[in-house]
Amino acid sequence: MDLSVAAVLLFSAIRAVEIGVKPVLLGTLGSVWGITYFFSSLVLSKFINKMNASSFMIASCVGFIFIGIFFYACNSILPLFILLFAGGLVSAFFFVGFQLFMGDNTGLAHYKTAALYTLSWSGGMAFGSLIEGFFVSSGTFYAQLPVFISSLLIISGIIVSRNTGSNGNCFVSKPISTQQHSENFIRFYTRIAWIEIFTVTLVTTGIRYLLPKLTISFFNFTQSMAGTAVFVFFIFQALSGFFSSFYQSLRYNFLPHNLMKCAGIISLAIPLIFSNSFGIFVFAGLLGIYSGHAFYAAVFYAINDERRSGFNVGINEALVGVASVCGPFISGVMLNFGVKHFLIFPCVILIITILLERRILKQISQN
Repeated sequence: MDLSVAAVLLFSAIRAVEIGVKPVLLGTLGSVWGITYFFSSLVLSKFINKMNASSFMIASCVGFIFIGIFFYACNSILPLFILLFAGGLVSAFFFVGFQLFMGDNTGLAHYKTAALYTLSWSGGMAFGSLIEGFFVSSGTFYAQLPVFISSLLIISGIIVSRNTGSNGNCFVSKPISTQQHSENFIRFYTRIAWIEIFTVTLVTTGIRYLLPKLTISFFNFTQSMAGTAVFVFFIFQALSGFFSSFYQSLRYNFLPHNLMKCAGIISLAIPLIFSNSFGIFVFAGLLGIYSGHAFYAAVFYAINDERRSGFNVGINEALVGVASVCGPFISGVMLNFGVKHFLIFPCVILIITILLERRILKQISQN
């Protein structure tokens, strides 16, 4: 599904650049997805349950197919706003139901579930961006294909699961091993999860949505190169999130959070030092490493709190929605002032986050 999401987001960003949309308006366009996803998630959470989740997921795939067809109408800014409004709506149909049961029905330990989830959605965004970056320059018909193919594959998979699963239910509960820590200790780290997921979403959604604008308008990238830059970010995010689960010392340890944020700050300085394609790809990859660890940690801390996992995941999603609205808009405003402002603003956010999380760490040590 994230392959479809990436294709729609990259198509809208590149088409907006072709139309000549300014950075602030482009950032506003990128925020539309987050607005509809946020409100749709809140409403749908009251209707989606274990029995009807697969039906909502199929409805989401059908919706994405219609969105792909709508690509033909996107020759001005208004249809692009409609495109992303619809995209945020139908993507909520899929992800709310999926995440609702992921933590308790995979039969895996929570640290493995969080790692595979980060790997899967980041990998989907990576390859969706790469494929769409090459296809979008070949015409609208080819730009639709990633959306069509992934949606049809998911529909087929859900139908097969319904026919082969127990009583048509594709979500099967199994015992889960959990991280052994005191309840208060784990609860304190859920606060870290909320800060992490808000910060990483605020920083990266704006950058990754405006990356085509940045690379094409300021670094003379082609459309395929812009898609490749987004791919590099997401593939390193996928690998970072996945491999974070291999090291137990990274799970409930504050030092890696500081080190990863420092890596993010360094990455943001690289395009200012090396203003070429190599610098952009290194910047995207290093930022992806920070992002992957942050998303993994946020999901793991949330679902590993057994008694409050549902509440924690709900807060995570709400924060993702809010940050997805603010991130692209603020980044668009910063890019309108210039590349330096665009890159310095996330550095300030990361530094503030380090200081805020250190305060929570003191509370943990005192308890």
